Amino acid sequence: MKKFFILSVMLTAAMAASAQMKIAPKMEKGMTKVYNVVATTAVPGQKEVNITTDQKMTVTEATADGYVVDIETTAFKSDATPDNIAGQLLSGAAEMMTNLNVRVATNKDGKPEKIVNYDELKPRIDKMADQLVEKLYKAVPQLSQMLPKEPLKQQLMEGVTEEKILQGFQNATSVMALNGKTVMTGAQEDYVNEQDMKMKRMYFVNGKNIVTNSSMNMSNDELKALIIAQVEKAAPDQADMIKQNIDTLMKSGMLKMDMKETATYDLQDDGWVKSVTVDTTVETMGQTMKTHSVTTCK
Repeated sequence: MKKFFILSVMLTAAMAASAQMKIAPKMEKGMTKVYNVVATTAVPGQKEVNITTDQKMTVTEATADGYVVDIETTAFKSDATPDNIAGQLLSGAAEMMTNLNVRVATNKDGKPEKIVNYDELKPRIDKMADQLVEKLYKAVPQLSQMLPKEPLKQQLMEGVTEEKILQGFQNATSVMALNGKTVMTGAQEDYVNEQDMKMKRMYFVNGKNIVTNSSMNMSNDELKALIIAQVEKAAPDQADMIKQNIDTLMKSGMLKMDMKETATYDLQDDGWVKSVTVDTTVETMGQTMKTHSVTTCK
């Protein structure tokens, strides 16, 4: 019996080791990858919005600490109709990064660690935000009554700070999201997403196929603080009312917030991502938004 027990322990350990994988794509100066991204977002009461982009990634430098990867969105297309406010805002956020060359410093394993040229990008992003606000007001005239120019621009700019851009390359929809990680079936990790939600992610590894399941992992007090912070940004005139009534509103379900995300990565022989499929469901204050995105190496 002892022999069988020892054998079973050794087999279990061997299986666990075989399911463990270090993600470190091959990188060398001059290497280029081009990815096509198709994202479909559904918001209640609005027509689905399809946003398609092409993203070119070029390893331009090999440094003592890792690499510099130039990332440029070279093509952008959206079918958001002029009267679709949510669709226009989603499209605008993606359009702001089009034709901007974002230089990302990575470690030796390709993990994104810093935006090298953010100071150079910031004034260009600021100018594009002004142009985008005017475009949105022209497409959706009633938006100017709902959100004055400066608060709207501020919300747009908050999504393209250096921290948020870096987070974008580290999140599930990015082909760089797993770089530098050692993953194995059953492993879990905590992280904060681009919506400032605390999340918990679990991994499932099967050869070059990796699946991650994520769900929101926040206490009631953390959730209350997040909701108040979001209301203060989006509708500051309603912030005091929300603060005074937040417990009642949360119990009623009117301020329910939740997020779930499933991502499936297929890797190429060189460690770069072949494709990523991501399904995300976000519940915010009575509204549910679902996004399905597919990223494919061209």
